[in-house]
Amino acid sequence: MKTELKLTNEQFTEAAFIFEKANGNSHSDFEKEIIAESILTEYKPSDLEQIIVDGLNAGIYKTEEERVSGYWSLSKIGNRNLIAEYKKWLRTELENENGIAVFQILIGLDRLDESVFNKNRSGQTVNETEMNLRDAKRYLNGK
Repeated sequence: MKTELKLTNEQFTEAAFIFEKANGNSHSDFEKEIIAESILTEYKPSDLEQIIVDGLNAGIYKTEEERVSGYWSLSKIGNRNLIAEYKKWLRTELENENGIAVFQILIGLDRLDESVFNKNRSGQTVNETEMNLRDAKRYLNGK
């Protein structure tokens, strides 16, 4: 069953909390309330993950902000099977010079223990656009 459900930014936050909960992370009362009120709890986390991946791949998220929210929520899963998807998205976002999306994908890959950031960097921030783009190119070109 292929459902093309387009999540809002708020729903991406809900999805991230649902993924964290599935991974055994504890939540504040506020976050628990958001999860409890979310219609997304109708879906198993794995189905919710697939809905987001399918939406990103289908191009239904037109703005960089929407895609960044999708990449961010997926980064909460810890599913190494997403590495191939992340690489594909990284290549596209890099080609389009979407620095914020590139950074969020790098964070997602980093959370999956991929060596995406140059080890000589003192930190990783979204506003280090040039370094993030350089690291993304280095990563995609096989280090």
